[in-house]
Amino acid sequence: MTTFTATYSPEDNKLRLYASTRLDEQTYAQVKAAGFVWAAKQDLFVAPTWTPERADLLTDLAGEIGDEDSTLVERAETRADRFEGYSDKRADEAEGARRSVDEIAERFSAGQPILIGHHSERRALKDKERIESGMRKAVKLWETSTYWKARAAGAVRHAKYKERPDVRARRIKTLEADKRKFERAKTSAADAIKIWTKLSDNGIMRRKDGSESTFLERAIYVAGRTNTTRYGAYSDLKDGKATPEQVQAETIESSTREIARAKRWIAHISLRIEYEKAMLDEAGASQLLAPKPKKELPPLLNYRAPGGTITTANMYSPRESITYPQIEMTKAEYAAINKDYKGARPSADKSHRFRTAMRQGRLVAVFLTDSKAHDLPKPEAPKASDEQPINPAVERAYQRAADTCATRVSDPSDSAFMAMKQTLRNGGIQVVAAPQLFPTPSELARRIVQLAGVMPGERVLEPSAGTGAILRHIFGAFTSADCGRVVAVEVNRKLAAALEDDRSRRVYANEDNFKIVCADFLECGAELGAFDRVVMNPPFENGADIKHILHAMRLLKGGGRLVAICANGPRQQATLRPLATEWHDLPPGTFAQAGTNVSTAIVAIDAPKF
Repeated sequence: MTTFTATYSPEDNKLRLYASTRLDEQTYAQVKAAGFVWAAKQDLFVAPTWTPERADLLTDLAGEIGDEDSTLVERAETRADRFEGYSDKRADEAEGARRSVDEIAERFSAGQPILIGHHSERRALKDKERIESGMRKAVKLWETSTYWKARAAGAVRHAKYKERPDVRARRIKTLEADKRKFERAKTSAADAIKIWTKLSDNGIMRRKDGSESTFLERAIYVAGRTNTTRYGAYSDLKDGKATPEQVQAETIESSTREIARAKRWIAHISLRIEYEKAMLDEAGASQLLAPKPKKELPPLLNYRAPGGTITTANMYSPRESITYPQIEMTKAEYAAINKDYKGARPSADKSHRFRTAMRQGRLVAVFLTDSKAHDLPKPEAPKASDEQPINPAVERAYQRAADTCATRVSDPSDSAFMAMKQTLRNGGIQVVAAPQLFPTPSELARRIVQLAGVMPGERVLEPSAGTGAILRHIFGAFTSADCGRVVAVEVNRKLAAALEDDRSRRVYANEDNFKIVCADFLECGAELGAFDRVVMNPPFENGADIKHILHAMRLLKGGGRLVAICANGPRQQATLRPLATEWHDLPPGTFAQAGTNVSTAIVAIDAPKF
């Protein structure tokens, strides 16, 4: 057997129904039809507002309606905890999606170049799709987490807002207005019963000739001139579709029901008003219900205006002024003007008012010749004030914004997700296609920079800059105080633009110490200058690495050092190894991540000192 418990909370004016077991089909239909909805997380049915019909249903089911034990703030905090759980779960999922994106995107830093026509091109484009899909998922989960976080803060903030004394005072005034509405409805229904009860007496209405009217005539008269009957009663009576006795019985019956319902509402609202006033009194803010003092109008003065005109602010457009010509008339003439065509206007400084009247289609100022004349008012000096008055509406909006900011917790990971969102908005991951360019793995780039012995203050050349993998380690050898002078050459315009963006993000890098040249390195020469160090990973196709390395050797200063990655083939062994100070074979698969298994080596060449 199902047992029920019903509660009512005056704080939110909601009815709640607790059931021990699942409702049968008929009871569920009754509860749903009454406007109750199932709150799964709270394990109860709740109605948004109290009504007599809903209260009767709960009384039938539970026997009585008790008080809700939990307060509005307590329920809001429970709700906030639930929302925080949703937020934490989505945040964890978002962080996992972000890590997955980072793992795939490691080889796409600064715009991953790919080999045109190579199998790496297909894999890179597929990775691009996977990254963007992962980014969209991570951003969606992060936005969902942020949404639930805001909902959690908003739940508690709303509950505390409803407990504010000024909000409670406004709620009381609204309840008092509702109470007056039902009192009017009750009075109107009582009048309808009184009118229709007397209609059956033959002595109520008589014709002009003194004869008595019939019941039907009286019913038609009342139905057509009052709102005491149902809609359509007048036409039904005239067309004979209803008798006056039927309309009378219907009106008395419906009005009786309306009176009973209005009494229920009045009693309920009265209890709510008592509760709200008690809570307001406990907060020590009962003065908020005191009627506002009546605003006193400035004195009405009768004076002759200098120059025959009075200039004041336009009441319909305060930023503009308006000038009224002054005319003279007697008190009797002014009194004879219709009240709709005369009045008063405030002076420019609001210190007094002057009479006005409509004459010949325009408004004019009036001086009464036979009334006491006042001296010309002196303009009041503006009151000195260090502070400007604050508009209450602006202050409330500011406070709401401050409360919102205070309740939101700043998460350092937000910036990463916002960056992802901005990347997707700007077109997603940009895959730059560059022929025969294999990005240098980070650990290998660090190794060759160390092998080159880059020192602060030296001029350093990176003639095949690509994605900037080597440049990042070159700059890692500097500090803001001893930055060297770096020249990077890159033939691909998109990659060169990406290097420009990278330079703009470095605090101590500028065009003087970090120069980017978009050109074919083999076509560059003495205009680049001479360098202390050259660190490079040239293209390998058709022995291009040999040409680039030999060309870079010409740009070395005496005693300078060149460190390059080259293919470890017979031509390189024959041409470059005899020139090398050091030669280091690299393990197979060094560039596997870039889509090639070509055998490679590190060659270090020292220029002779002059």
